[in-house]
Amino acid sequence: MEQRKTTVLEFKRKGVFTKVCAVAGVSRSCVYFRRKVEIVSPPGRSPPGFTINRDGAVVLDQTIVTMLKEYRSSIEFANGGGARKLSKYLAIEKRIYINHKKIYRLCDEYDLLLFRQEDKKKKKFKKSRCEYLEVKNPNELWQFDLKYIWIHGENRWCFFLGFIDVVTKKITGWYIGKTCKAGDLVFTLNQAIKNENISSDHPLVIRSDNGPQMSSNRFHFYLKNLEKKLTHEFIPPRSPDRNAYIEAFNSILEIEVLQVRYFRNYEEVYEAMVRFIDFYNNRRLHGSIGDRSPKMFIEGLKNGSITPRVVAV
Repeated sequence: MEQRKTTVLEFKRKGVFTKVCAVAGVSRSCVYFRRKVEIVSPPGRSPPGFTINRDGAVVLDQTIVTMLKEYRSSIEFANGGGARKLSKYLAIEKRIYINHKKIYRLCDEYDLLLFRQEDKKKKKFKKSRCEYLEVKNPNELWQFDLKYIWIHGENRWCFFLGFIDVVTKKITGWYIGKTCKAGDLVFTLNQAIKNENISSDHPLVIRSDNGPQMSSNRFHFYLKNLEKKLTHEFIPPRSPDRNAYIEAFNSILEIEVLQVRYFRNYEEVYEAMVRFIDFYNNRRLHGSIGDRSPKMFIEGLKNGSITPRVVAV
């Protein structure tokens, strides 16, 4: 006859359960232990990848992302319009009705969220130090920096921000104001990119020092949306020679404009800068590009009368 195994419950009823555990050298709680199986799958269901509109049409997430990128690329939404606002714009202008929570998730996945001041201390980014480059075509490398301008009549400073193309010496973008914050830097670069028709097919490297505007989170997050067309690199500390072209322009500006003028107010500074930038880009001759102005040099490159030269920076 087959012997039946004695269960733990029967041992307890007989009063020998504690003695058996003591003889075996194990704790009584170990007898009841059952190994738990961990569930590896994440909580909740995975995103479906599409949205069913009110009219029954299926709208893919990639289509929604394309629309969101179009909104963010315009100046009206570069620094305004959160997930709730974008959800309303899609409903009114595109007739696509999507919950703002999904809009937020898609913006988060594709780096389309707006910069928030409370994130400043939470998020730190690693600076990309510049390397020696060899460029020979326009709009391959821009350098930019800030210049302080003294307003004699108002007894105060104002700021000039300039972007210069290393090959052609052209000032591709500039800003002047009584203050210069990260938002002014974003606006100036955005306008320069549009004026020069910079696209992802023609990637551009921009180089600067480690100033607060250039190192700001707001400027960093703005550039993350332009990763395919822009790369921002910083010069090492105490090495202005790595940013020599914009430093040379600032020196020309100081000698030829600022040292020979008395500015009574900010309006006179602005008028002088507008006139000088126009003269610098169109008429001022540069020995390093064959005694030509930036405009003449660019025209020579286009019609083939000038052979592109290699610039090591």
